[in-house]
Amino acid sequence: MEPKTPDTRTSLLQAALVCFADYGFDGTSMRMIAEKAGRPLSLLSHYFKNKEGLYLEVFKHILETSAPQAPNPALASGLDQRDPQAAIRLLREQIHFMYQQAAPDAAAAKPFMDQRARLWVREFRAPRPSLRPIIQQYLGPATDLIRNCIQALRPELNAAQVAFLGATIMGQVAGHGTMSGLHKVLWGELPPFGSHFQEAELLVDFCLHGLRAGTPALREE
Repeated sequence: MEPKTPDTRTSLLQAALVCFADYGFDGTSMRMIAEKAGRPLSLLSHYFKNKEGLYLEVFKHILETSAPQAPNPALASGLDQRDPQAAIRLLREQIHFMYQQAAPDAAAAKPFMDQRARLWVREFRAPRPSLRPIIQQYLGPATDLIRNCIQALRPELNAAQVAFLGATIMGQVAGHGTMSGLHKVLWGELPPFGSHFQEAELLVDFCLHGLRAGTPALREE
């Protein structure tokens, strides 16, 4: 019986994830990945063509299983900018959706979580140009939804201010998963104070207070 293609491909992706996380793109060779996976080197070329292609597929795999996608991005595109209550409902839904994926216990349940986090850290400041379309593909819909909601709630803000607040919302929600180890060092091994729903509601409340109209720091001088 021939081995199932998904099993072979997944084993190669997992080995590549570990190697790239440990040694970086430049420090990892295709032979190193093949040896880690226990598979012939020729299979890497067969499935991924080259190291760059494999690196992109590793990130696709990470984003497919952990990206804070928009649950219904079509709703955001049709959002009435004169209806702030609709924007609040959409933003609440998006924050809940992102937190379900980013909550520490949910993040820790993902395979190879430490390697995922370390590989992301390598790309945080300056993502490789070849990764940018993939990041846009998987994170763009959630970003557009949050942007449209902020614009409906704070129509007086300019594009840079909207982007700053949107990045802040995404960062503080995603940080619960990606920075869970640091949080434990700084804040201690504290148990959850409630369900994921209750925790997400606190984040919603925090975000909505930050979006209240008339924030002094955002007024024109």
